[in-house]
Amino acid sequence: MAYRPQVVSAQIVSKNQSNDLFQVVAQLEDRLECRLTFSGDASTGDAKATHISRLLKEPCPICRKDYLCNCMTRYMEPISVQVLEKLK
Repeated sequence: MAYRPQVVSAQIVSKNQSNDLFQVVAQLEDRLECRLTFSGDASTGDAKATHISRLLKEPCPICRKDYLCNCMTRYMEPISVQVLEKLK
């Protein structure tokens, strides 16, 4: 079964105006929370995700590890597109 992340909500948690960096915490449909780092402008939508990390509140839905893993980097593109749509 393939993992298909669905973003339920997204919230900007930090913003750096001087170099157009901002961080977003996204909550996914399976109760997973991820922090995404973007470079670019959030208001125009010209932002590119540079990093994603899973917040260690739930086990990873892919590898089922309860500690740090890099599984979410494979799904950074679809999650970042959904996050930017939720922020608009």
